[in-house]
Amino acid sequence: MIIKEYDISNLDCANCSAKIESEINNLSEVSMANLDFVNKRLTIQFTEEVERPLERLNAIAARIEPGVVFSQIGEGGIKSDKKPWFVVLAILILTASLWVGGLPGVILGLAAYLLSGHKVIISAGKELISKQLFAENFLMSIATFGALYLGEYTEAAAVMILYEIGQYLESRALNKSRASISALLSLKPDKYHVSTPDGIVDKKLSEAQKGETMLVYAGERIPLDGVISKGNSSVDTSSLTGEAVPVAVEAGTEVFAGFVNREGMLEITVQKTDAESMLSRIGKLIESATAKKSNTERFITRFARVYTPVVVLAALLVFAIPSLLGFPAAVWFKRALVLLIVSCPCALVISVPLSYYIGLGRAARQGIIFKGSIYLDLLAKVKTLVFDKTGTLTTGELRLDSVNPFGETGKDELLESLYRCEFTSSHPFALAVKRAKQFPFDAAKVEALSEYPGKGVLLVYEKDKLIAGSEDFIKSYGFVSLSDTGDKSAVHVVKNDLYLGYVSFEDELKPGMKEAIHSLRNAPVQHFSMLSGDRQPKAEKVAKELGLDSFAAQLLPQEKLSKLEESLNHRERLLAYCGDGLNDAPVLARADLGIAMGKIGAQASIETADVVLLNDKPEQLLTAFRLSKQTQSLVWQNISLALGIKIMVMASGLAGISGLWEAIIADVGVTLLVIFNSLRMVK
Repeated sequence: MIIKEYDISNLDCANCSAKIESEINNLSEVSMANLDFVNKRLTIQFTEEVERPLERLNAIAARIEPGVVFSQIGEGGIKSDKKPWFVVLAILILTASLWVGGLPGVILGLAAYLLSGHKVIISAGKELISKQLFAENFLMSIATFGALYLGEYTEAAAVMILYEIGQYLESRALNKSRASISALLSLKPDKYHVSTPDGIVDKKLSEAQKGETMLVYAGERIPLDGVISKGNSSVDTSSLTGEAVPVAVEAGTEVFAGFVNREGMLEITVQKTDAESMLSRIGKLIESATAKKSNTERFITRFARVYTPVVVLAALLVFAIPSLLGFPAAVWFKRALVLLIVSCPCALVISVPLSYYIGLGRAARQGIIFKGSIYLDLLAKVKTLVFDKTGTLTTGELRLDSVNPFGETGKDELLESLYRCEFTSSHPFALAVKRAKQFPFDAAKVEALSEYPGKGVLLVYEKDKLIAGSEDFIKSYGFVSLSDTGDKSAVHVVKNDLYLGYVSFEDELKPGMKEAIHSLRNAPVQHFSMLSGDRQPKAEKVAKELGLDSFAAQLLPQEKLSKLEESLNHRERLLAYCGDGLNDAPVLARADLGIAMGKIGAQASIETADVVLLNDKPEQLLTAFRLSKQTQSLVWQNISLALGIKIMVMASGLAGISGLWEAIIADVGVTLLVIFNSLRMVK
C-alpha cells in the first residue's frame, strides 16, 4: 500500500470536490481516496506504484472543474484570497443603469452583468467543453442567459453580483474556520535554545538531535518532547490537554512540545525529534481525521449526485409541460430558471464535513482526540458504556494500605521479597511497592525470572526462590493456608517454600467519576458496566459506589476480551469500551468504539483507541459526549436549513412568488448561512 498526499489549488466548489473524489476512487490502482475540501488536501492509497500520478489526477480535475490543480505538498495549495473589486464596480454600474433608464440603462445593465459574471461565464464555457452540464457555473450561466432573454437585465446582473459576493464570503468563512483549527498545530516555536562553548545559540527544530539539552525560559513554549534535567517550574498544559490548572515539574519530569513554561528556566533533554513529538502526532491525527468519514457525510455525497440532475430535470418539465398545454411560456420559463439556480447542492455538500471538522477541532483544543468524524458521530449514539476499573474508574495510583506478615516473618522481610519480585514490573502493584520503600537490588543476582500477566511473578534471586502473586496463583503451587485478605486488593509472597504473608493496596475512585456517570445517564447512555481483573469484593464495592448496572471481576486480559465479545453478541445497542489504553488494547480495538483515558504520552492510548482523552479526567469523558451530541445537532441543523430553504424557494418559485433574487439567496445565501452556523461552534 502506497499512501500519498497532494495540495489542491483553485478548488472553490464543494460539489465538484465530491465529483473529483468519486472519479479518483473509481481508478483501478486506487484503494481509497479522500479529498478534504476544507483543508484543500487529497490523500490517496495506491495499490501499486503509479507512473506520473499528478498528470492523471490533474487530467481528472480538468475534466470536472477546469482550473483545479493538484501539486506536491508545499508546492501549491489554497489560492490567495483575492478581493473581487470588479464586483464593486459592477454594483456602481448597475446602480447607474437604474437611474439612467432606457437604452443607455440596458447597455449599462449588460455591462454590469458581463463585468460581474465574466469569471462564471468563462468557467461555464470550460465546463461545457468538458461536458459537465450539471456544474454550478454552467447552470448559473444558463439561468442568467434566460433572464437576459426575458429582458431582465437588472436581475441577471444582480444574480451574478450576489453570486460573486457569496463566493468571496464563503471563501473567507472557510479560511476562518481552517485558521481556527490550524491554530492548534502552531503551538511550538520554530527554534530551540542550545548552550554551546560559544554561548547560547538558536537552532531550527528540524536540526534537533535526541539527547541534546535545550533551554526553555519562563514564558516560552516547550519546543520538543523531553525530560527535565535541571530546574523547577510549573507548566501550562492546556494547549494539549485542555487542563487549565498548572502542573508542577522538576528534574526527571517528562514534558511535551506545546506546554508553556510558566516560571524559571528549564534544561530539558530532548527525547523526540520534531516529527516524533506528541504535538506533531496529535496534529497528524487531526489532519487525517477527515479521511474517516461519517455515514452522514457519505449519504450527503451520494444524495448530491442525484439532487442536481433531478432538480434540473424538474426545471425542464416545469417549462415544457405548461408551455405545451398552452400556458404563457415566458412565465413558466422564468419559474424554471429559479429551479436551475437552486439546483446546486454546495450548501449541503459543504455543511456536513465542515460541521464535523469544527467539532473535531474544538474537541482537540480541549484535549480530546477523535480519530475521525465517524467516531464523533458514533459516540452520540452509544447506549452501552463498559469501563475498565484500575486507571479508568479509579486513580490507578495504588498505595500500600497494610503489610501483613504471617507467623514469625518480619515486615521488612515480606516487603523486601515483594520488592525484588516486582522490581522489573510496571504493574500498578509493583509501582506502589517501589514508591513505598526501597531495598538493594542487583540485576546480576537474578538467576531466573518469569512474569505471568494478571497472575504473579516467579524469581530466583541469589539462591532465594521467590513467588509473588494472587491468591489463586500462590495456591497453584501447593500453598493452601493463606491469610484472609477480605475485600482488599492484595499480593501474597512466598520465599523458599515458606509463606511470608500479604501486602494490601488501596485504590480510590477518580474525583468526579461518580458525577460524570450520573450526568451520562441523562445522555443517550442506558447501561453502564465494568470489567475488572480485581477481586470480586473490591470490584463489587466500586460498582455499587458508582451505581453501575453490571460488572465482572477477576478477569485476565484475554478473559476481558471474551466477556466483551459476549456483550457484543447479545446486545442490540452500540457499545463503547473505556480503558486506560495500556493493557486494554485488544478490548479497545474490538468494541464498537474504543475510548482511552490514558495520560498524555501513553503510546498505546494514541495508537489503539478511536477516541483519546489526554488529561485522563472524568470531566473529559462527559465533554466528549456533549461535543458529539452538539456536532450531530449542528449537522442536522445545517441539513435542515439547506434543504428546507431550497425546497421552500423552489415551491414559491413554482407558485410565481419567488424570483431570481430569492433563488440566488437560496443558493449562495444558504451556503453562507450553514457556514456561519457552523462557525458558532468554534466559540
